[in-house]
Amino acid sequence: MNQFRLKYFAPLAGAAICLLASGFASAQSVDSVLEADNELIEAAVDSQQRVDAVADATDQIVSDYKIVLKEIENHRVYNAQLELQIAHQQTELADLALSIDRATSMEVGLVPLQLQMVEALEQFVEMDLPFRLEERRLRVERLASNLARSDLTTAEKFRQILEAYRIETDYGSNIDNYSDVININGSDLEVDVLRLGRIALMYQTKDQAITGAWNAATDAWEQIDSGTYKTAVATGLRIARKQAATDIMSLPIMAPRG
Repeated sequence: MNQFRLKYFAPLAGAAICLLASGFASAQSVDSVLEADNELIEAAVDSQQRVDAVADATDQIVSDYKIVLKEIENHRVYNAQLELQIAHQQTELADLALSIDRATSMEVGLVPLQLQMVEALEQFVEMDLPFRLEERRLRVERLASNLARSDLTTAEKFRQILEAYRIETDYGSNIDNYSDVININGSDLEVDVLRLGRIALMYQTKDQAITGAWNAATDAWEQIDSGTYKTAVATGLRIARKQAATDIMSLPIMAPRG
C-alpha cells in the first residue's frame, strides 16, 4: 500500500513541480510585458511632451512672425507717407528757391526805385508850402541815410519810404497849427502858423497885431489886411488847437502857381 502511494505520489509531485515552474515562468513573462508597457508609456509621454514643446515653440514662432509682418506693414505705410511728405517738401523747396530768385531780382530793381522815390520826396518838400520844414527835411534825410544801412532790409526801407509818403499825403487833408519863426521884410517874427491842407498857409503874431499868409506866386511871407482876416485866422488857430468847433471862415487863399 505504501509502495502504491509512493508510486502515485511521484507523478503528482512531478506535475506540481512542473506547474510551479510554469507559473513562475508565466509570472516573469507578465512582469516583462508590464515593464515593457510602462517603458512604452513613458516613451510615449516623453514623445508627447517633446511634441507639445515643439508645437508651443512653433506657435510662438508663428505669433512672432505675424507681429513682424504687422510691423513691416506699418513701416511700409509710414515710409509711403514719408515719401509723400518728402515729395511735397521738395516741391515747396523748389517753389521757395524760385521765389528767392524772383525776390532777388525784384530787390535789385527796388534799390534804384527807392532812390528815385526819396529824391522825388525831397524835391516835393522843397517845392511845397514851407510848413514844418525842419521836421519834413529831417525825415527825408533819415530816409536817404537809411538807404545805405546794411542792417535794414529792403522791405523795411521801402516801408519807411511809403510811411513818409503817407504823412505827406495826409498833410493835404487836415488842419494844423504850430509855432515858428519866420522872416518878414528882413525881420524875424515869432508867430503861430495856421495850415489848411495845402490850400492856405497863414500866420499871426502872438499879440494878433500882425496877420499874414504865404504867397506861392512870390515864394514869400506877406502881411495882409489884419482888419479883414485877423479874427478869421485867430478862429482858425483855435479850431486847429481843438479849442473851438469847426466853423466857416473867410481866409486868404492864394492862387496856385501857374
